Amino acid sequence: MSVKPIPLRSARLQRTDPQIEAVEATRDFLDLPTAREPIAREDGVHVVVAGSEQFAQWMHALGGTVNRAPALDGASLWTLRTETPRRGDGSTVRIRVHAVFVTDEWVPEQFRGPVAS
Repeated sequence: MSVKPIPLRSARLQRTDPQIEAVEATRDFLDLPTAREPIAREDGVHVVVAGSEQFAQWMHALGGTVNRAPALDGASLWTLRTETPRRGDGSTVRIRVHAVFVTDEWVPEQFRGPVAS
């Protein structure tokens, strides 16, 4: 019995969004945590983290401003608005880092002052 060779097809590489690539490169270089894959939107790349410690890592690494949504059902969404470091062409990519905080959960001191409700 002879075996016929299977023709090889060239695989098409799925192109990744350049904004997501920039955020992933920043995340990997700075060793920042994420709870899921980043999502690109018109207002920037959204990153979700698991809790206050991971949120603090992003804030310490990149700076930015923190916004807090009103509490609903005992929790609120906190968002760090920041950006990647300047790239070779001088551009940056906006990043929105999100974490859910339970009402009265411990919040790092540096989040309390600059937070906008």
